[in-house]
Amino acid sequence: MRLKHLANKILLSDTKKLVSAERSATTKLLHHLKEIERRKLYCDLKYSSLFAYCVHELGYSEGAAQRRIVAARALAEMPEIEAKIEDGSLNLTNISLVNQFIQDPIERREVLKEVENLTKNECEQKLFEITGKEEKPKDKKKRISKDKIQVAFVLTDETMAYVEKLKDLLGKDLDMDQLVQFMAKKAIESVEKSKFKQTKPRQSLSPAKVGRIIPSAVKRDIYARDKKCSNCGSYRNLNYDHILPYSMGGSNTKENLRLLCSLCNQRARIRAGLMAPPGRFT
Repeated sequence: MRLKHLANKILLSDTKKLVSAERSATTKLLHHLKEIERRKLYCDLKYSSLFAYCVHELGYSEGAAQRRIVAARALAEMPEIEAKIEDGSLNLTNISLVNQFIQDPIERREVLKEVENLTKNECEQKLFEITGKEEKPKDKKKRISKDKIQVAFVLTDETMAYVEKLKDLLGKDLDMDQLVQFMAKKAIESVEKSKFKQTKPRQSLSPAKVGRIIPSAVKRDIYARDKKCSNCGSYRNLNYDHILPYSMGGSNTKENLRLLCSLCNQRARIRAGLMAPPGRFT
């Protein structure tokens, strides 16, 4: 686009109009993200979360995606901030900062009024002043080669003591990568063993409810087959899901069962007409 021919006043005027249009488009986008989350539509595209959808489908950076998601949630909670976003007195960065510092929804509403028209630095200073909190160091990840990621994070003295004790018990000179890998593998084994252990139907349940219980042997086979959400690939909050719902005549066979994360499970229930989309943004 060539703009050299534009007069100074027109260039400045057009720029202000573009900024106004951009802010208006931003609020519309936030409403769209809010509704996509309510319906869990990202699950249909095999994404495990709204965040993954924003990054991989919409092409936002991780930071930009997070700011928009936080702002969309804030907009659902406080519709009155829409006008503030459109006129520029509230920006997505400051909304995100307030969300980090303030947990109480009522207090958050009041604090947002106090950070209107502030720069990011001024907003942070105001939040430190209001809350008396110190800045919490952020975990950092940076890829340094094809198969290596540099990670920086803060540990408490108690956690570090556990790490050192584990190294002493192992009696091996392990670097941090080897140690974390060892701990992660053991933790995964423990969680899998606990979460997918064999269970027996409780005798106090009614025959109808007992009939809904998936046999332990079938559960183990499904977990061994799927290992993760069969839709989006997530390992978070896995559920055993009937492809043809049990209430519609679906059986407890391996062919009719799959692992789904809680969000994909909700979306499957919405699509099957077994539940309505949640009434509020989550």
